[in-house]
Amino acid sequence: MNTLTLQIKREFLDKILSGKKKEEFREIRPNNSKKYIEYFDPGDGEGEDVRPKKFDRIQFFNGYAKDRPELVIEVKAAEIEYIIDKEGNFIEYEENGQSYLTAQMVYSLGKIISKKNI
Repeated sequence: MNTLTLQIKREFLDKILSGKKKEEFREIRPNNSKKYIEYFDPGDGEGEDVRPKKFDRIQFFNGYAKDRPELVIEVKAAEIEYIIDKEGNFIEYEENGQSYLTAQMVYSLGKIISKKNI
């Protein structure tokens, strides 16, 4: 099983536990993109494309203490969501002289697999 490990604030961990939070969002930036996405050649002759890395579950941690709360939850689906403006255009930003599309990962959360110190 492929597991994505993420830090999360306690209030959001509690919302996942109560069933009120059914999606997790993470901004995709150049320094973390390898964690969330992979590049592939779709074979259309237009170069590389991106898709979400496949994760079966997410392990959430709250804090860094030895006895920190932990939650493992099923990932039902993952998608890349590109941020657009009111006119429907992609929003871009620049980092270190390169232009990037503003995007985030959206993980649909499923059943709770395990919990610890909660």
